[in-house]
Amino acid sequence: MARIPAADRNSVPEEFRNAYDAVMDANNGRLSGPTSITINSPEMASRRGALTNYLRYEVQFEKKYLELAIITTARLMDCAYVWNAHAPAARKEGISDQLIDALREKKTMPQISDEESVIIAYATEFYTAHRITDNTFSKALDLFGTQYLVELTTLMGHYAQTAFILNAFEVEISADSTEPRLPV
Repeated sequence: MARIPAADRNSVPEEFRNAYDAVMDANNGRLSGPTSITINSPEMASRRGALTNYLRYEVQFEKKYLELAIITTARLMDCAYVWNAHAPAARKEGISDQLIDALREKKTMPQISDEESVIIAYATEFYTAHRITDNTFSKALDLFGTQYLVELTTLMGHYAQTAFILNAFEVEISADSTEPRLPV
């Protein structure tokens, strides 16, 4: 169980009930993952949810690369919840089992595309040095263009925030998850 419970409508101050209702409607009445925590601040949860939805479902960046960026972020942030939620989606979108397994276990990468290599390098630099080298930035810009690179960077930052929320509040992985656990 997470360190704090999800808010219910009665526990939310009256002035935030519209935001609470909007979040619940957007999530079909179900709260899970980061929303089970952020609902304790309904207005923030609503605004955060809008960004999540834009980054996940509305950007035109190829979905397999979005999922690779998300699971790479999860691995580098040691966030088992995000990993287990997104590794199956990465597989479904075409990221190879070998690459996913190598990321999970922190092993040598198999033969991968230039796009995959740049995303992993970009994320690794982003989370370890907090800067992107000129070489990696140039490769990413050449491969993805300005708009997609901005969106990719924002996506990674957003999922770092998600990892902080999930890790700080110790949100548990769904019991029905079939993905091998992230060793953290």
